[in-house]
Formats: sequence, C-alpha cells, structure tokens
Amino acid sequence: MNDVEINQQIKQMQQFIHQEAAEKASEIKLKADEEFNIEKLRMVEAEKAKIRAEYERKEKQIEVQKRISQSNEVRLGRLRCLKARDDAMQAILAETAAKLPSLTAGSGYASLLEKLILEALIRIDEAKVSVRGVAGQAPAAQKACTAAAAKYKDWAAKNKDAAFASSIEVAWDSSPLAAGIGGVEVSGFGGKISLTNTLQSRLMLAYETRLPKLRAALFFV
Repeated sequence: MNDVEINQQIKQMQQFIHQEAAEKASEIKLKADEEFNIEKLRMVEAEKAKIRAEYERKEKQIEVQKRISQSNEVRLGRLRCLKARDDAMQAILAETAAKLPSLTAGSGYASLLEKLILEALIRIDEAKVSVRGVAGQAPAAQKACTAAAAKYKDWAAKNKDAAFASSIEVAWDSSPLAAGIGGVEVSGFGGKISLTNTLQSRLMLAYETRLPKLRAALFFV
C-alpha cells in the first residue's frame, strides 16, 4: 500500500471520527436541551404551585379577616342594642322611682305601710321584733306598726302555736332609717336579721321579677 492510499485511509478515518464526534456531540446537546427543558418546566410548575398556594393562603386569610370583621360588627351591633335597651329600662326605672314620693302623700299610704310591716313580720317569723321607719314618717309608721302587730298576732294564732302568739312583742325603734322615701325595716333575732321593706326595695324587687315581661312588652323579644 503506497503513501497515497495510506493518507486516503487516514483521512477517511479522520472523517469517520469527526462524524462520530459530531453525532455524539449533537446527541449530548439534544439530551442536555431536553433535560434543561424538563427541569425548566418543573421549576416553572413548582413556582406556579407556590404562587397558587400563596394566593390561596392570602385568599383564606382575607376571608377569615372578613368573617372576623363581620362577627365583630354583629357583636358590636348587639352590644349597642343591649345598651340601648338597658338605657331604656333604666330610664323607666328612674321615672318610676321619681313617682315614689307621691305615694307617701296619698290617702292609701297608711294602709300600704301596714301591709309592708305585716309582710316583713311574717317573713322574719320571730316573736320579739322591732320596727323603724324613714325620717319624718314616725307617726304614720308607728300607727301602722300597731295595726300590723295586731294582725301579726292573729296570723300567728292561726299558723303558729299559742305560746308563740302570746309571746309576740313588736317594738317601735325611734332611730330612723339612714335613707329612704317610705316604708320600714323590721329586725328580729336580737337584731341579727333585718328585712328592709321600703318603697325603693319593693320597686327593685318588682323591677327584677318583672324584667322579662317588661322587656317583652317594650322590645317584643
């Protein structure tokens, strides 16, 4: 084999090697491009998923805040409504309390005093008791006390034993109540138990026991 043929074969081998190298390089590049595109797509989808998750989180957060705000508005509205109702009830109570002094000037006050004393005596259910009234009403209260004491003895004779009824002593305490418009305070058991039966206490009792009905009548609830 001469030099020309040898050189020709060498060239053919070189061409083959270059071709193989080019094909291999092209294959590697194609594979690299494919992997790059796959990785890029994966990263894009991952970022999309992250953005969607963040958007959903913020959307839920906004919805929660919206519900909290609505709940607070409803709660504040209820509180305002309750306060308005309470203010109205307190106004009625104050208006009624302002009318109490007129009861002491009426012709029926003596009878009312007698009933208040008798009721307190029966509740205390003690033989030896004392009664005192508000300042400035001693004559009327003392007179009512005498009448109530007689009725208390009658009640005791019917509902207690004869010994208890005969031992009843209702004393008048000349020291007036510290404050009050009308009514009395009855004390028994050596002054250990006292029952205040004044116009103010009766008003508060009526207010508390009739509060549901008052609310229903005023606010239709």
